[in-house]
Amino acid sequence: MRKACALLTTAVTLTAATACGAGDGRTELTFAVADQTLSAATASYATVPETMGYFADEGLKVEMQPVKNAVAAIQAVANERATCTYGSTANAVTAIGQDPGLVIVGTVNGNIFRTVAPAASGLRTAADLAGKTVGVNVRGGVNEMLVTGATRSLPRPVRADDILAVGYGAQAAQALQRGDIDAYSGYDSSNLIVGELLGEELVEIESRTDDLTGTSALVCRKRDVQKRPEAIGGLFRAFFKGMIFSQENPRAAIKMHWEHFPASKLAGGKEADLATATRILAKRLQISAGPGSAGEYGLQKDEDLQKTLDTYVEYGVIKGKPGAVTVRALTDYSLVPAFNDFDPAQPQREARAWSG
Repeated sequence: MRKACALLTTAVTLTAATACGAGDGRTELTFAVADQTLSAATASYATVPETMGYFADEGLKVEMQPVKNAVAAIQAVANERATCTYGSTANAVTAIGQDPGLVIVGTVNGNIFRTVAPAASGLRTAADLAGKTVGVNVRGGVNEMLVTGATRSLPRPVRADDILAVGYGAQAAQALQRGDIDAYSGYDSSNLIVGELLGEELVEIESRTDDLTGTSALVCRKRDVQKRPEAIGGLFRAFFKGMIFSQENPRAAIKMHWEHFPASKLAGGKEADLATATRILAKRLQISAGPGSAGEYGLQKDEDLQKTLDTYVEYGVIKGKPGAVTVRALTDYSLVPAFNDFDPAQPQREARAWSG
């Protein structure tokens, strides 16, 4: 019944919502989604927890508010237009420096940023980028800073003059095809789409930044963490359940997502598009899903997250003096036990049993 109720609620009709009790005694929260298009990579948290009833189980009614990017999402939390968000740790650190009322309540695994190149190029390591032109979506962004920073100590580093802004998707693919760029510094899903457009899988170029973790953060207002711990704890418990479900059955997650947000469909929503979207979500979760390095969902070891912060400062991604940006000053992990108060086998079983 829970699943059927949630699926009705997904239709976003007043009748279905009322029949399922939505809004009747539930705590209403707003979650800022740092992706205005609600792309495939957002399905695990923007759709699955609602469709599978994980929010309802927590007594929550969560409105998803898509915004342009992580900066806008965190700003929405700061301005009290959203309760929490999930976005770039670098952006979160910068925002907390400007508004100490914000706090990181957890982080997810891995580093989604990668530099890729066609397999035939022979580029495999950062040293191979010497004298090459690297494409990025926009100048001055985190992708540029990571590739220039990671090669800084090499005999021939990638310099600003070696960087060319080529955008996303078709523009980036055409730049590689024409030879305008030799490699592309993007992130998991954008890189995969470029490869799809070229008709080949791009290889990842090894970098010092590959083993960074906690590069995406869960951000809320301190006041809400203190005054509404049950609601915030339940929000992210459902978030991680959705992540586990989606890792187990990414195709199901995408089908739910496209039903819930039809405008998020790739092209015509055909079988090939569904397969591409499924790969995008699976790739994201391959990097970010699972317990953190500290052994719990949402929690990295302090030394691991500090390494990420120190690297960001060193490369200029975060403005600050070395050693001045610290994990403890930015985080409140008091709700991590609540995030983890569930049996991971439950969403795994539900994902395997899901028939659509």
